[in-house]
Order: sequence, then structure tokens, then C-alpha cells
Amino acid sequence: MAELTKEQLIEEAKLKIAIAKCHPNSGVARVEGELFKIAETSLEAEPIAWECGENIILFNPDTVEAYAKRAEISPKPLFAAPPVPVVPEGLVKAVRFYEQVKCENPPAETGAWKDAVDWVLKEACQAVNIGIKGE
Repeated sequence: MAELTKEQLIEEAKLKIAIAKCHPNSGVARVEGELFKIAETSLEAEPIAWECGENIILFNPDTVEAYAKRAEISPKPLFAAPPVPVVPEGLVKAVRFYEQVKCENPPAETGAWKDAVDWVLKEACQAVNIGIKGE
């Protein structure tokens, strides 16, 4: 499977947000919508400054580019809040399982919906390093 570009991920997040808005009475859709808003915001984050060597911080993008060429360095972008880190594999697998359950739409009695949501919740909490009540 080919890797998605940042732009493709942003478009996918916008699509998922729009889909969630079509289902305002669904708790799952509301949660998904909020998660994709967070993802979109993180993906669209712009640096507020650049670190260009030891004790050198520049704020103007034009200055950064000129300085980087002259000093032959690669400036490190600095964000107001750190961008979202790479998603852990466990969370990716859990979300894929949830998507599969959603497509198959099994009866609630099978417990597949609960298992899928519980797994995603557990992996998401582990990804942000918080505990789940009762575990």
C-alpha cells in the first residue's frame, strides 16, 4: 500500500468530518468527527519559528530560507504545539478493524461493535499515555 501524502490525509480528514456532520445523533460519528478535526488541525499546523543552529531562532520564513542557504544548514521548524506523532501500529489495526465492522454492520448481539470501539479506545488512550477507567 502506497503512503499517503500530507495533503491526501488532510482531504481524507475533511471528508470524514463532513460525513460525521451528516449523522448528528450518532455518538460514534460525533467522536470520529472530533478525532478527525484534531488530526486535520495537526496536519495543517505551520511553524512559528525555525531553529537554525545553536542559540539561533528565526521567525521570518524569508530570513530562514536565506540564512539556511548561506550557512548550508537545514532549519528545524518549531511549532506552537507539537504536530501529532506517527500513529502507533496498534491504533492503526484497531481503527481498521472498526472500519471493517462498520462496513459489515453485524447485529449488536455479536459484540463486534463493542469490541471494535473498546479496542480503538484502548489503543487511543495508550497512544496519548492515559489510563482507561476500570483497567
